[in-house]
Amino acid sequence: MKNFTHFRLYTECSICKSIVRIEEILERVKNNKQRCICITDTNNLFNTPRFYNECLKKKIKPIIGCDLKLKYKKNIYNIALIIKNNLGYINICKLISKSLIYNKGLLSYNFLKGVFKKNLFLIFNLNYKNFNKFNNFKSIKNDIKHISKNFKNQFYLEIQKNKKNYKKILNISHCLKLPILATSPIYFSKKKDFLAYKAKICIFNKKKKKIFKNNFFKTSKKINKIFYKLPNSIKNVYELQKKCNFIMNFNKIKIPFFNIKKKINNKIYFLKLLKKKLKIFLNNNINNDKNIYKERLINEVKTIIKMDLVDYFLIVKNFISWSKKKKFQVGPGRGSCAGSLVSFLLNITELDPIKYNLLFERFLNSERQNIPDFDIDFCQFEREKVIEYIKKKYGIDSVCQIVTFNKMALKNSIKDIGKFLKFNYYFINEINKIIEKSYIKINNTLDLLKKNKFLLNIYNNNYKVKKLIKLSIKLEGLIKNFGTHAGGVVISSNSIFYHMPIFIQNNIIVSQYFKDDIEKIGILKFDFLGLSTLSIIKNCLKSIEKNIILKKIKLNDKKCFKNLKKANTVGVFQLESDGIRKFLKKIKPDNFENIIALISLYRPGPIKLINDFHLRKIKKKKTIYIDKKLKSILKETHGIIVYQEQIIQIVKEVAAYDLNEADLFRIMISKKKLNEMINQKKIFIEKAIKNGFDSNKANMIFNIIKEFANYGFNKSHATAYSLLSYYTLWLKSYYIDYFMASNMSFFFKDLNKLNLIINDSIKNNIKILPLNINESCEDFINLKNQFYKKIRLGFKGLIGLGENIINHIIFIRKKKKFKSFFDFYKRVDKRLINYKSMEILISGGCFDSLNYNRANLIKKLIILSKINFKKNEKIINLKNIYFKKNYFWKFKKKILEEKLIFSFFINNNIYNLYKKRFLNFMNFNKNIIKGVILNIKEKINNNFFIIYLINEKNKILEIKINKNIFIKNISIINKYKFIIILVLKKKINNNSKILLAEKIINFKNVKNKIF
Repeated sequence: MKNFTHFRLYTECSICKSIVRIEEILERVKNNKQRCICITDTNNLFNTPRFYNECLKKKIKPIIGCDLKLKYKKNIYNIALIIKNNLGYINICKLISKSLIYNKGLLSYNFLKGVFKKNLFLIFNLNYKNFNKFNNFKSIKNDIKHISKNFKNQFYLEIQKNKKNYKKILNISHCLKLPILATSPIYFSKKKDFLAYKAKICIFNKKKKKIFKNNFFKTSKKINKIFYKLPNSIKNVYELQKKCNFIMNFNKIKIPFFNIKKKINNKIYFLKLLKKKLKIFLNNNINNDKNIYKERLINEVKTIIKMDLVDYFLIVKNFISWSKKKKFQVGPGRGSCAGSLVSFLLNITELDPIKYNLLFERFLNSERQNIPDFDIDFCQFEREKVIEYIKKKYGIDSVCQIVTFNKMALKNSIKDIGKFLKFNYYFINEINKIIEKSYIKINNTLDLLKKNKFLLNIYNNNYKVKKLIKLSIKLEGLIKNFGTHAGGVVISSNSIFYHMPIFIQNNIIVSQYFKDDIEKIGILKFDFLGLSTLSIIKNCLKSIEKNIILKKIKLNDKKCFKNLKKANTVGVFQLESDGIRKFLKKIKPDNFENIIALISLYRPGPIKLINDFHLRKIKKKKTIYIDKKLKSILKETHGIIVYQEQIIQIVKEVAAYDLNEADLFRIMISKKKLNEMINQKKIFIEKAIKNGFDSNKANMIFNIIKEFANYGFNKSHATAYSLLSYYTLWLKSYYIDYFMASNMSFFFKDLNKLNLIINDSIKNNIKILPLNINESCEDFINLKNQFYKKIRLGFKGLIGLGENIINHIIFIRKKKKFKSFFDFYKRVDKRLINYKSMEILISGGCFDSLNYNRANLIKKLIILSKINFKKNEKIINLKNIYFKKNYFWKFKKKILEEKLIFSFFINNNIYNLYKKRFLNFMNFNKNIIKGVILNIKEKINNNFFIIYLINEKNKILEIKINKNIFIKNISIINKYKFIIILVLKKKINNNSKILLAEKIINFKNVKNKIF
């Protein structure tokens, strides 16, 4: 019996065809003792690196191929191209890329013939071909004859047992003397997975598609039995797999050469540049110890040259310098690169790593094989311009963005499978409601069944639920679709398709390998992230109209720390959430290092250490150091291990590791692998004893490191982002009106955030001016006034008003300001600004300065629109339109109309409406909440309701009310009505609180108005 190799394997990356997961299928191959297998996904190599690696782990020979549609003359054929060797890999990458870019996945024979056919095997598939659509059998035979001549000994006719063209394929093989190849396509792993496979085909294919029950993995014994009459077809499989010897290169770094205009070696240029930059820096900072900086620079440069990364640093320096020359907003640093002195001197980052005790080894470790990441933050509106610059500089075929994918999620899987099984919509919905009901963090359906006893009970007792969930488990986690990574950019040393295929998504050239796979094959990648904070800073600095250089501001500004201690940080990067503002008030940071520590501690896990940090800071608790020798390392964080860099330094100090070894030690300990942990502990304690520590102390220090290895935060990243936080804090402290207006303009679509910023502006004594048809701009703008600060609302804030409409209003207004609503109506283009747009403008108060009576304007607009509708003539005597009586909106109607237009209340209007009631009812009980109901929502499982109310602090609260309590008090629970509720505050899993209503208090019946 011949050991069989499957040459038609489709994985989940053939989205519309397969449900095969790589790990699962390779386990079956291994158990069947098949020595190799070939992957042939349709039009892609997405899974190639992972497939290749997993095969090697299981000692299976990986063969790489691709399923394609070949266009020859007027006919289209299904083929599989199989890679013979490394040159074949380059050729197949080119062919896939060209077919997807130029022909929407159709491979032209003109691409295939010539150089591209070399080092590739072609498997020709006629098993599903409908011969009736062609003139005759001879035309197909002639096509095959011509194609096979070009491929000589690299052409195979594919044969599958019991397919309709079985005899015709044998006939062609015999006539043209072409070898036949036995195949059995794999679209699902096991026979019992057919229903899940069928479900996926139906979900992802709109058109009906033929589905075959036998497209699952078959053993060598089974295949030999199927093709026993065609022994040559099995023999050819064996011969073909021996000829396929592609070796994928991993961890070999392929960095593009950086072209310097001067005729000088790149390394010499790099050294001279750094020497010059260091000299300038030290001259400007006389107090710094020159020897420390020189020694640090020498060590960094040695590592960079040793790892052959000189061009890498020059490439980064080049595009950041270009961005800054163009006055683009670039982040001060991100990730570990902030720990590099070289990065600082080359102006890649903006903070001195020696000043903040940051480690280069955390960024670039000569013991690690992978390329370090340079993650760069840009203004969201300038990021694309930087990518375009890189494409021009290195060639459009050498730069691309990175593919990403979405997986089939828990609830969507249940929904899709339910539709496939033709289950009742309400039944499917009920299952999803049970999932929604759970507050636990669920990774998958199996997790849910383990944690949700109610669902497990239904699963065990209801056949339909069992069937639904079983199928959902089969599909859950499979790739659903592909997208473009938010920040990933690849720069290749030559054309991308020498390393991987590419495709086009939304007019963007995208890699076919995922981010981690690109790193493994050694291709240079970056994260170019569009950061909203930089866009806000950019807009703010532009409106200030002064030459402010943020990197030159002092980091000990009293006004900034005054705001910080008061937690006046709404809008300040990383310091604006309710939780962190609570800790700011408590800790009262008094230096920049405190900001770094707080940002690092305010995360799940280390958040529990904040109280300890606070007590030690104010000296209410004694600061205890693990050992006196570690005091210099832990002093700034009051004896608490906060940073990964501290762990590295402790390991160096205690066990005399060098910094590279200490970093690797940290990584191994954080992985929590038991065997590795035992081994590392033994080595650590032995080294510590040699270094003068006793075994008990060494053991204690190891256990502390083990505990904090997961909590420790990257100090380089924290410091860089704290600097960005400080920049925004400084802008809020000195140019608050500009800064808040910039925030409003950016977050105009995020209504909750916009509401928060407007309310905070009011608290900071900034007057919010209403919309004005003659004064408002698209953006929210600050107005200069010597007495008080003002921000004028922008047209952007109006829901339903498009950019074209806003631009048109501003354009018409430039010629001459509007004198009245009639003047406006007469001058604007009614095709662009229709009835609905004008209604929005009126309800939003845009015409209040011309006519405060909004009700009258709406009435006139109705009449005007009817006149226009009846006659296509110029409107004359508009002022003669009058009513027998004037129409007025009550204050409540007016603010509710505003609420519909803005989706929030401007200048706390809802509070003004119920001001007397808020003031009449005094409450000292923290569990009594009074407010105005904004919205009422019935929760899907019908057991409770949620009401959203706004309290006297203008804060929106979410309160859950049991159905029985709700029905009992239904007469007093109405939208936009005042209400008093006694609540129970309940903690949930993620430490956040939910408010549960215990009692609704009818304020009309309350005699004592103090609670």
